[in-house]
Amino acid sequence: MIILIGSHKGGVGKSTQFINVLMCLLLKGKKVVLLECDDQRSIKMWIDERREKKIPPDFDYHECYTNIRETALRLAKKNNIVLIDAPGRKSPEFRKCLSVADLFISLVDPTAQIEVNTLGEMVVDVKWVQSSINLGLKAFIVMNRCPTDPRDRDASTFYKMMNDDKDWLRVAHQRIYQRTAHKRAYNNALSVYEYNDKLSNKARGELDLLLAELGII
Repeated sequence: MIILIGSHKGGVGKSTQFINVLMCLLLKGKKVVLLECDDQRSIKMWIDERREKKIPPDFDYHECYTNIRETALRLAKKNNIVLIDAPGRKSPEFRKCLSVADLFISLVDPTAQIEVNTLGEMVVDVKWVQSSINLGLKAFIVMNRCPTDPRDRDASTFYKMMNDDKDWLRVAHQRIYQRTAHKRAYNNALSVYEYNDKLSNKARGELDLLLAELGII
């Protein structure tokens, strides 16, 4: 399976959740290879920090910015999962990643209007790829950094608005909440699956439910 995590906008928490998905799959015994297609290389910096601290495991890491489709397909022959990090912006690299992915995950904070406003153009790109060069591509929007206050209605409103309109991409039911464990784990070169505190238990549980809903685990 080739899984793409990307967006048309940076700062949506893509790198944090990328490494959480990565570690979840590795800890479940999957053979996973990373394909970095974002020239900001934040995932590489996270890996380098782990290597400096001698934190296991090490990763099968590759970079590609040109022949992305061919590289991803070659890596897929030798691994259970190819996990692609795409640029957080509209770009030729982003479209090349879409052309080869089996599953596309796009993160959005439903409380941030500027993030919601960027979805339209991204959805057009994804729909075009689905109708032309990658007919089997499945795509989901995942609500990230959702408030934990049960009185907050932004995520529920966003979920209903998007899923009631078939012209948009489907929004996953399970959301990822704004928990300090995500930031603390990332800042320590860890994932929430390795970081131990009470809040990381909740973060892990939410991610497990999301990945099961998306058919990844």
